[in-house]
Amino acid sequence: MRVKFIRFLVLSCALAPFAAAQAPNSSSSGTPLPRLGKPGTTEMPATAANVGPNDAVVTVDGACKSGAAGCVSSVTREQFEKLVNAMKPGGMNADTRRNFAMQYAKILAFSDQARALGLENDPRYQQILQYVKDQLLVEALTQHYSEEYSHPSDQEIEDYYKQNSKRYVLANLQRVIIPSQPGAAEIKKPTEEEQKAYIEKVRQEWLKGADPAKLQKEALERVGLSGSVPDVNLKDQAPGMIPTTQQGVFDLKPGEISEPFVDPGAAYVYKMISEQQRPLADVKAEISKTLHDTKMRDKLQELTDSVKPKLNEAYFGPDKKPGPVEGTIITPKQGAPGAAQGASSSPQASSNAQQPASSSTKSSTPPPAPPK
Repeated sequence: MRVKFIRFLVLSCALAPFAAAQAPNSSSSGTPLPRLGKPGTTEMPATAANVGPNDAVVTVDGACKSGAAGCVSSVTREQFEKLVNAMKPGGMNADTRRNFAMQYAKILAFSDQARALGLENDPRYQQILQYVKDQLLVEALTQHYSEEYSHPSDQEIEDYYKQNSKRYVLANLQRVIIPSQPGAAEIKKPTEEEQKAYIEKVRQEWLKGADPAKLQKEALERVGLSGSVPDVNLKDQAPGMIPTTQQGVFDLKPGEISEPFVDPGAAYVYKMISEQQRPLADVKAEISKTLHDTKMRDKLQELTDSVKPKLNEAYFGPDKKPGPVEGTIITPKQGAPGAAQGASSSPQASSNAQQPASSSTKSSTPPPAPPK
């Protein structure tokens, strides 16, 4: 608990330049600072436009009674928004900003009391302070590279698009799911040979022109699944919407029916109806994020591989179980680019696929909670 409390004090001290002193700082601009509300979130009140950069937006009543040096009893708009942008690049929405202001006021009051007790001179605090500074520098380093890789050139994007054009197609498909697991107690599970023969029977009937919807219904009834039948038509399917083990479907030509893709619980047979290339303009943002994530992963891996700690076994003892070190700081957080979204193997699962998330490349470090 003490370490957690001291870390909040460290954050307060480390960020003090953005909210230092009770006297307002002069601003290079006499106009109110712009709002930092994000699209799709609660906007700040209209009256915020009337609050000047030197006006106090946080006042800590009851603070500075100790008379300790460095005490802060008020924070101007300019100081507060500098802090917000440092803590969360891109800004916070109105509700988050208000909650953060309340938490920050408590941190200021608690840190004032700590200084009055001389805790900033405690040797243990100094050790933790240095450790937390190093952690913050690691966060600053990753944020630096994230910013650096956030804006690939048009040429990089175009080259990646050409080299990976197969990733950026949209296909209209039909799919028949052939489950192997019984859906009713009285239904006997088919043997491996029986399942294999039935899958081939379904495929051959489809090749001869059978209605895939009828084949799908029969495949479900065969194992006692009498609920709703999934739609066999899959429109506008991108590679990331199909399970990795079934990506071969995009190699089909229009009109072709695939060999079965067999999973433990079911088999899947596809027919390619049509396929079209997505224009570069439509996937530019997606490629930009993929390039960012790839470069970030490679850079963090490079940094991680360049560090080879050697421990004194006489002190630490021998390494008993190789593996990741608990508390490792540098860890790539992004998955491999273009990873397929795994579709459900349930025969009654919805055929609607998940679109790739357009997550921000900015840091999403949440504001600290008030000390308890």
